[in-house]
Amino acid sequence: MQRLHPVRPRRILLLTDSYRPTVNGVVTSIDELRMGLIEAGHEVRVLTVGPTRRTTFDGQIYRVPSMDASHIYPHARIGRPLDRDLFSALVDWRPEVLHSHTEFSVFWWARRLANRLAVPHVHTYHTLYADYTHYFFPHERAGRALCASFARRTLNRTDTVIAPTAKIEKLLKSYGVRVPIAVVPTGVDLTRFTPGDGSPELRASLGLDPDIPVILSLGRLAAEKNITEVIDLLATVEEPWQLVVAGDGPLAGQLRRQVERLGIAQRVRFVGAIEPTRVPEFYRLADIFVSGSMSETQGLTYLEALACGVPVLCRDDSSLDGIVLDDVNGRRYSTPEEFTAALSTMLGDPEQRSRWSEGALKTASGYGRGSFVEAICAAYDRALCAIGTARWAA
Repeated sequence: MQRLHPVRPRRILLLTDSYRPTVNGVVTSIDELRMGLIEAGHEVRVLTVGPTRRTTFDGQIYRVPSMDASHIYPHARIGRPLDRDLFSALVDWRPEVLHSHTEFSVFWWARRLANRLAVPHVHTYHTLYADYTHYFFPHERAGRALCASFARRTLNRTDTVIAPTAKIEKLLKSYGVRVPIAVVPTGVDLTRFTPGDGSPELRASLGLDPDIPVILSLGRLAAEKNITEVIDLLATVEEPWQLVVAGDGPLAGQLRRQVERLGIAQRVRFVGAIEPTRVPEFYRLADIFVSGSMSETQGLTYLEALACGVPVLCRDDSSLDGIVLDDVNGRRYSTPEEFTAALSTMLGDPEQRSRWSEGALKTASGYGRGSFVEAICAAYDRALCAIGTARWAA
């Protein structure tokens, strides 16, 4: 990737309640941004929660003590609201941009630092909480209203909000978010996610038939990802197929029982959670990437699949506008009949899959890490300019 050369390197603090070793889309997006900013010459540190009773710093990552909150959401933790010594150390480091990625404990660290240092607080809205209300609120309608109120009250305290898609921008405006919103699609590392033949060893270890197309589902096995619908629909498709399900989550047991009940267990491979370093291997095994999710904010797995030259079949969702393009790199479906027709054609027409694979690579080329970081830095520049103008006016 071409190295970016900023006019002046900056000190940037990324703040998140969810970070490594946790594996999810938010963490992946933050890591892509962090690596891209470092490649561009900026000094970047991360403030996140840690599992111990002590605050730690390894030269790049600060971890504050936290308590388990997995009763609210799996793997969630709530960090200490304030640590005077760490706060003083961060003030002494003097970050020039504060970029938060979650709306909980570390968000308020960003607010306190922004007020103390008079620097911009930028925030990326990663998660459609309205689609996760089943984890923490029993009544869906009231839960969605609560999510809207929470977003409005929280995000209006920042200087700039970054929305991964125009869909999220529109939603936040409907919530009453009034601060500037920049639409910046998350990028992927195009040097890591590349096309290639799937590993024969991996294929053999999974017991895959080399003559039957492989369908890949990759992601958390949870209700909001809607994989139960995908499996139900796959059972109606007559053409030969085999499915690899990569990921883990609360629905893992239910999904195994579902494929047994449908009589398709011999065609499905559940591989569990996979190491992030091995994710590209699994994309390269696939002929088709499939998803029924309607809760995406940034579509990272779709982009990763496209970057590996894998056509996509997914739910029609405006968050994927400009990413999954009908008859270019895949197909978006709204009804069971559309899913069945699209998948049947994809399975039976290798030439079409080849054309869509070329389209996938062309689409992904516009979503590299470099473009992502440039757009984020442009949002930083605007926020810094606004802060400077306000200070001069005062």
